[in-house]
Amino acid sequence: MRVCLGGTFDILHAGHEALLGKAFELGDEGVIIGITSDRMASASRPDMNPLAVRKRNLEALLRRRKWRRSRISVLEDIAGPAAYEEDIDAIVVTPETAPSADRINEERQRRGHRAMDVVLVPMALAEDGARISSRRIRAGEIDRQGRMRRPLVVHVGSTNRVKVAATKRAFSSVVREVRVKGLEVPSKVSAQPFEEETIDGAIARARSALGSGDYGVGIEAGLFWDEGAKDYLDVQYCAIVDKQGVVTIGHGPGFRYPPTVIADVKKGKTVGEAMEAFTGVKNIGRRVGAIGWLSKGAMDRTTLTEGAVLMALLPRIRRDLYFA
Repeated sequence: MRVCLGGTFDILHAGHEALLGKAFELGDEGVIIGITSDRMASASRPDMNPLAVRKRNLEALLRRRKWRRSRISVLEDIAGPAAYEEDIDAIVVTPETAPSADRINEERQRRGHRAMDVVLVPMALAEDGARISSRRIRAGEIDRQGRMRRPLVVHVGSTNRVKVAATKRAFSSVVREVRVKGLEVPSKVSAQPFEEETIDGAIARARSALGSGDYGVGIEAGLFWDEGAKDYLDVQYCAIVDKQGVVTIGHGPGFRYPPTVIADVKKGKTVGEAMEAFTGVKNIGRRVGAIGWLSKGAMDRTTLTEGAVLMALLPRIRRDLYFA
């Protein structure tokens, strides 16, 4: 199969390598790489390496990765060889450049050539969930692999110290440096949420907290009916939203309350009020917490909450598996 792809290839980064890697995986009969001319690239990129530098760096990458069977062609328009060379089977693109592939295929068909297969490669994302780009690397925001060159900023939709501490612990386990701040936001749920209202509340908190941060985090606990246990389980949900509006969700362990506590909740009390009455511990929710008291200290509130945040982080830790 002969494959083509194109780009500016300014500051080479993980996104370029993913695109080229897919092209060479498929192109056993050769890969045509279109690199935009200075004239064409400058129309949309005022700050950019000159063609000679971009081409030299691209050639060095191809040698380093041992990607052979290739030809580099300078593009003076969006199509280049892809429009007029008949024996090209596929074009490799990102979601951002996919519309160009459609236009090139229209031109091919106008010339009497077969339309190329369009192979989509997901955008490579940085630690903050935004795409890796030469512009961001040049600005010093990220490195070529998408790692942040400044602390990641995370806003938690609560000033509860346990939620803030749990979020910091979870994010610190997967990124190099993070700054976490708790913000007072509306809960948008009832005093004692049940079922889906809990998840809706976590998402609402995350979105309200995001602001100027890289991520917004919302954490909400509620009661969920478990048909197997024939009882309600207390489950803590976490929602994480990024600047692109992508939401990931996870939850922590579920546990049962003593029957007396659930009976009081059914009469209209919140879990916190029912547990305070049951244990005699005033403000138990802001002290040892229900889980601390029920487990006799074997599980603390921060650890319980951290589990929910980590589960919501999983798709962001392994982006290649979730955002293909």
